[in-house]
Amino acid sequence: MATIKDVAREAGVSIATVSNYLNRTKPVSKEASKEIQAAIEKLQYSHNMIARNFRTKQNMDIGVILPDFSDSYYVQLFQGIKSYFQNSDYYINLEFSRNIPEFEKNIANNFLKRQICGLILVSCQPDNWKFYYDNFTSRNIPLVLIDRNIHGLDANYVSFNNYTLMKNMVTRLLEEGHREICLVSGPEKYSCEAECVQGFQNAYQENGMVAENSMVVKTDMSKEDAFRKTINLLKSKRPEVIVTTSESLASGIIEGMTILGYSIENIPVITLSEERWNSHTHSFASRSVVRTVIKLGQTASRILEKQLLSPLTKETERIELSEYRESKEYVPTELEEKKILGKTAKIRLLMLDTPQVEAMMRLVKNFENRTGITVEATTLPHHYIYEAIIENYRSDETAPYDIFMYDMPWLPSLAAGHILKDITKEVEPLRNIFFPKCLEYFGGFQGKYYGLPFMYAPQILYYQKDLFEDPALKAEYESVSSISLRPPVTLKEFNTIADFFTYKTDAIKYGISIPAAYSECLAPEIHMRLRAFGGKVFDARGKVCLDSEQTLKAYINFMRSVKCAKPDYRKTTDNSAVQEFMAGETAMLISYPSFLTDITDLRKNSIIGSIGYHMIPGRAPLLGGWGLGINNRSEKKKEAIEFLKWTCDEQVANYSTLLGGQSAITSAYTNDALVDLYPWLPLYHSICQYTEPTLPPTLSNGRVIPQYEIDDVICKWIYKLMETEIQVMEAIKNTHQELEGLAEKYLKS
Repeated sequence: MATIKDVAREAGVSIATVSNYLNRTKPVSKEASKEIQAAIEKLQYSHNMIARNFRTKQNMDIGVILPDFSDSYYVQLFQGIKSYFQNSDYYINLEFSRNIPEFEKNIANNFLKRQICGLILVSCQPDNWKFYYDNFTSRNIPLVLIDRNIHGLDANYVSFNNYTLMKNMVTRLLEEGHREICLVSGPEKYSCEAECVQGFQNAYQENGMVAENSMVVKTDMSKEDAFRKTINLLKSKRPEVIVTTSESLASGIIEGMTILGYSIENIPVITLSEERWNSHTHSFASRSVVRTVIKLGQTASRILEKQLLSPLTKETERIELSEYRESKEYVPTELEEKKILGKTAKIRLLMLDTPQVEAMMRLVKNFENRTGITVEATTLPHHYIYEAIIENYRSDETAPYDIFMYDMPWLPSLAAGHILKDITKEVEPLRNIFFPKCLEYFGGFQGKYYGLPFMYAPQILYYQKDLFEDPALKAEYESVSSISLRPPVTLKEFNTIADFFTYKTDAIKYGISIPAAYSECLAPEIHMRLRAFGGKVFDARGKVCLDSEQTLKAYINFMRSVKCAKPDYRKTTDNSAVQEFMAGETAMLISYPSFLTDITDLRKNSIIGSIGYHMIPGRAPLLGGWGLGINNRSEKKKEAIEFLKWTCDEQVANYSTLLGGQSAITSAYTNDALVDLYPWLPLYHSICQYTEPTLPPTLSNGRVIPQYEIDDVICKWIYKLMETEIQVMEAIKNTHQELEGLAEKYLKS
């Protein structure tokens, strides 16, 4: 088998140069790169695996030892580890100690025989530092401990701040008036459990009380032992509340209570827990403190990888995560209490005909059950819904809809025309649950709020990852363009890659699609490029400023994209562009998440690594999306407000995301369980800071030009440009002049 030395000798360069080429740690000249690539192909050198071995002097096996898989905490912990290494060359070996020290030691010894390169461990032998020092630390085999520290061992350690979590939980209960609180924990020899006991006792102490020793019950961490200890506890006393350190212990506690005729209504059980999307069914506890366990596993994996890359120089780390949230207790609203009394109502919704709305409407039964309010929804295509809103608002004969769903650029017109109700007072408590600026973008106008975000959709670059990582295609692209094949960073690079896939290789039919079937799908292609190059259509005073050098660059870039695109662009819609990409006809796609409706197929292709996602080239993504507002003519404004609030419920947002929706509520994109299902969510979250919507100008007389009229003018001349009826400068000048006429019309009216 060829080695890195063989490649260096064949290419006539140093080993360091080959290493820099393989790992992209330093630039390598074009000539040297060609020689190295030719040597790799001639010698059939597997560089990914061998290069990593060269650095670590180990194979690629990682050992993971967990107590068991019956506790959902460890299931999520492993999900975090697995997701981190999923598309790497590392291979995960998982074993279970069942909290038996002898098992753990045997497993570790077997891993050593397999020559693992590193170990992630939840240990049940916290005093056996010598074993791990002799067999791992002294041999420079990286080791990461999770939750349970090994005393006297210099090793990486990651955990939650369990002391603070438990102390805060018990303090809250004491403030609520509870005094007889029982803690059920694991053995204090485990540092995480000892921290919980200390937090429990200090909460009492800081409130001028003493926690009786009999109110701290130790178990062996199994639900069976928790069951036994609960039976014994309830023979002698009945606590007001039981707190515990894990979901597994909580299930044993509740089983023991149930056998003796108690329930969580009699004795609430509150637990440290892990994040899930199914909060109503994954736990039987009364309340929980939810920890980001998947992130804990990912953090441990990141630390291990850093030490694998620098085993002789990287210092050990100690990290305590503090990310958590408290589950909410259910409190009936005023309308829900009316339901109990038999008072009901019906509200009517005018919504966009889209799979995301269809998904949300499947959840409406939850709202109806909570409130007794019946929901009736009418859905219309995008190009009909604006006129339907205007017509319904103005008509005296038509029964008014209570809630309108509106495209974000329509908001200024609808608010200025008093079509939407001012809901500033009702919105105030919800300000902090949305992405930064989203509430202003989706609902704000002239310092007031007229709606709430409903469907968040930033532009994303999707690409065929298997093509971009294919060694032969990478070499072919580099020989043509003299740069590496990667997700494009600039719009010029985007066109270069699109041209390569369309004309210079047979690996795929086309580089990109351009959706240009009608103005609604073509306009974002123009606005995105204008923003990337610093161009604008209107300035801050409402004056047309399209005729500029920046616009010229944007239009030229767009026309170069057209030449690289699938030629049937005049028939291509946003939906058909997505279908072409998912069918493997195009290499790249810039689109809004709302058009990628086949969430199952996207997940499968993302997990197996065939589809990637990235910030769009130019780093100026448009923010698309829809809001919900209340018709000013509605006679059921109070009920409509309750519906808007329901769509903002954190759990409803999780369910909507699970069904393929795109809420603007931050928590749905940081929920570890959802991220494990849909790995693109962190990108949608991080990209928010770069996004801006396309919004129409407010003129000097206070009038707002509807965005669709602006886009119709822009696209009218873009179509002529695409059909080569006019030149770029002529298209820009004609568009500028017609927009000035449009603005003048609204200034005079």
